[in-house]
Amino acid sequence: MRETLGEGTPREVMERLQAMSRGRKIILAVVVIWAIQALPKWATAILADGETSAAIMQLFVRPLG
Repeated sequence: MRETLGEGTPREVMERLQAMSRGRKIILAVVVIWAIQALPKWATAILADGETSAAIMQLFVRPLG
């Protein structure tokens, strides 16, 4: 079994995070925040009925022309 810290986080993950530069940590945080906000919107757009899906997708993808 892997060595873990207090809450069950693998030690390797914590070491890799600590070894990252500050800029990479900021980029990682921005991507994680974006994903947390975007996933429910995309899931709703994909799983909704046709009209609702089209209305939601227009928020993200503007048609050309």
